[in-house]
Amino acid sequence: MNEAKTENRPGIRPAPSREREVLVRVRGVHKTFSKGGETVHALDDINIDVYRGEYLSIMGPSGSGKSTLFNMIGALDVPTAGEVSVGGVSLPSLPSSHLAYFRCRHIGYVFQSYNLIPWLTATGNVMLPMTFLGVPEDRAREHARELLESVGLAHRLDHLPGECSGGQQQRIAVARALANDPSIILADEPTANLDQKTGAEIIELMAGLCHSRSVTVVSATHDFKMLKASDRIVWIKGGKVDRVENAADLDIVVGGVDERYG
Repeated sequence: MNEAKTENRPGIRPAPSREREVLVRVRGVHKTFSKGGETVHALDDINIDVYRGEYLSIMGPSGSGKSTLFNMIGALDVPTAGEVSVGGVSLPSLPSSHLAYFRCRHIGYVFQSYNLIPWLTATGNVMLPMTFLGVPEDRAREHARELLESVGLAHRLDHLPGECSGGQQQRIAVARALANDPSIILADEPTANLDQKTGAEIIELMAGLCHSRSVTVVSATHDFKMLKASDRIVWIKGGKVDRVENAADLDIVVGGVDERYG
């Protein structure tokens, strides 16, 4: 492997130390489902730790189990067997009503299709998670506006999503993900619908939030640019962890992802 080239890669931080706090613990996770009368092993004995305040990318080809693992960490799915815990809380053991509260309180989501409510303004969209938690309207509105200003949208507070560009909509989504001060932001292909320049801006924004707010970012992506903002990369292949690498140890080039799994 080539020697690391980090001098031209802003956002890279030193590899996490094993002494750092483990926020997400995945142990012996299996996920199976039936398809056409056959049992499909989407995940096969997955074991990983995710540290508090790190930027972790999950990479792998289509059908590798990448999205399934992402959904396990985000409490969007439960394993067939094994344990997933966040902050010491066992997610598979939570009843569905408690799981929904846990997601709203502790996890923020950023999706490739933005998933904004079209009839709500930028401020209204960011207020929504706080509304679900019963935050008073005035306080929720003030916090939403502060978050939108922090992602560079002070001039779009009262605009509808349809009046904003794709990059602006994704910034609204990032602000919404931060609304309830989560410990984890899950980003599912957050640059997939954006041009290269705008995608790079969103990556830089999320990496900056990871640094400044000590928020853990877990991203499922095919975008090699996202690797440059990562601390570590979990490579998934055939439902298994193929390897875990420190981004600072890699010489990341255009096309590198495809070359690995071509």
